[in-house]
Amino acid sequence: MSERTKTCRSCGDEFAVNPQQMERLLASPAFAAELRVSEEQYMARLEACQSCSKFHGGTTCMLCGCLVPVVAHLKSKNCPYPGTDRWAVLAEHSH
Repeated sequence: MSERTKTCRSCGDEFAVNPQQMERLLASPAFAAELRVSEEQYMARLEACQSCSKFHGGTTCMLCGCLVPVVAHLKSKNCPYPGTDRWAVLAEHSH
C-alpha cells in the first residue's frame, strides 16, 4: 500500500472513516445547501487536494486533520496549505 493511500501513522484502520459516516455528516444541518460551494467548486477542491503531498489516505489533510471529502463542501473553509490557499487559487481562475 502506498504512503498516500494507507491510514494515518497515528491512526489504526479502526479509525478509518467510511462512506456511510461521511454521508451522515453531510446530512447534518451544518452542511445545509446554502452553506455549500457549488458541485463544480467542490470537485475542483477535491482535485486540488488529490494533487497535494499533504493529502493522505484518500480522505485526510495532514496539515489540519480534516476529512477533505466533507470539509471541501463548505464555503466557510479554506485550504490550510502554507503560503498558498490552493482552493482560493482555483476560485480566482474560475472567475
